[in-house]
Amino acid sequence: MKTQFLSILRFAIIATIAGSLSVIGTVRAQQEDTGIGSNPHLRAKSAPTPSSGTATVKLSQKDASFIQKAGGGGQQEVENGKMAEKQGKSADVKRIGARMVADHTKANKELTELASRKGVKFDSSGVRAQNIGAADFDRQYLKLLEIDHKNDIAEFQKEARSGDDRDVKAWAAKTLPTLQEHLTMVENAERKVK
Repeated sequence: MKTQFLSILRFAIIATIAGSLSVIGTVRAQQEDTGIGSNPHLRAKSAPTPSSGTATVKLSQKDASFIQKAGGGGQQEVENGKMAEKQGKSADVKRIGARMVADHTKANKELTELASRKGVKFDSSGVRAQNIGAADFDRQYLKLLEIDHKNDIAEFQKEARSGDDRDVKAWAAKTLPTLQEHLTMVENAERKVK
């Protein structure tokens, strides 16, 4: 009986030591300074992040509407610009059409990426060139651009000032000078075409 008691006692001591070593090892591993545990910036970077496809931010209806309208309007400028490149009679109108295609294609790409990050969907694939008419095409195209850009500038200024989402506001503010430059080009061309 005494031997059996000593065997149980030895087993209990060994189990206690093994358990203590296990706990000590775990505590030490947690206390080791890996550079991540003590630095909140590294800890945040090392935390698992959702894939970019699922990390969306809920936008206000105002900002979502702005993105959708800007996306459709930008694509309209691209389609009308392509038509101006083909049907324009003056070199100025052809040049302005090409500029609209280049600048609005670039802006639309940026806007599409922003909309995707923000979870806003818009489809501008069905947008076609407006029927401007063949008679006096240059003057009508320039007038259309003037009206569109004056409206766009007002909307982009409003979004840049009072939008809810800082990224959408920043994109509107960044795009605004290009729209203003377009309007100046159009107004200068209108004086020549008359």
